[in-house]
Amino acid sequence: MSAVTAPPSRSHLWQVVEYQLYVGRRIWRSMFIVGVFTPLAYVLSLGIGLGTVVNNHGNSLGVPYLVYVAPAFLTAAALQIAAADSAYPIMAGFKWIRTFHGMAATPLTPAQICDGQLMWVALRIFANSLVYLAIMAAFGGTERWWVVLCVPIATLTAMAFAAPVAAIAATMENEGNGFNMLFRFVVTPMFLFSGTFYPVSELPEWGRWLAYISPLWHGTELARGSAIGHLAGTAVLGHLAYLLLWFVVGLGLARWRFGVRLSK
Repeated sequence: MSAVTAPPSRSHLWQVVEYQLYVGRRIWRSMFIVGVFTPLAYVLSLGIGLGTVVNNHGNSLGVPYLVYVAPAFLTAAALQIAAADSAYPIMAGFKWIRTFHGMAATPLTPAQICDGQLMWVALRIFANSLVYLAIMAAFGGTERWWVVLCVPIATLTAMAFAAPVAAIAATMENEGNGFNMLFRFVVTPMFLFSGTFYPVSELPEWGRWLAYISPLWHGTELARGSAIGHLAGTAVLGHLAYLLLWFVVGLGLARWRFGVRLSK
């Protein structure tokens, strides 16, 4: 089906977002559970529970363990949700329910459909991150106002990874085990080797290099820096540049694959 071209317009992006909001009304309960109870469980079990053990046995982090680990949880949760929202839902839009083909029959272009889909993911991540931050603050996981920057940082980190995942989802013709491998061998190790629970300096050299190439580590460093401080300006610029590079390349690939898929 060939797409009808139209001049770029922000309103077209919001039409895609509006459609996702309409669909989201049917699954708001699961979105609420993921958005509230998941961060609550992490903060209570690992931030406070494990944090009590760490704080009572020679915590050398300089701040309570909850303050140290909560920004990393927020960033990791944002990336995981964004990856999930950019995998099967996008494949479904092409393969099972073919909503993207329906959108392409309107004046929307493939690039606008792609951008609108990713904008919806970003808005959801931003809202989830606000809830996460509120839960962190309610349990004493924040010490300074700069911690509010964790919300846009987590959103950028999530979209830096979600954009290339969207490109993969727009490429895959059959579900197979592709997404299972992505989540088992990329997303989960990224969570474990990105300094979420402890500084990556405690890892062996090969583990540190795994962290350095991971967008999650760069987002974690930025979020932790905003929550605790002690992050140099050059480091901030370096982390932001790396995340923006991931996002721009991923967005370009996703737009390309949407165009190829919707032109068939």
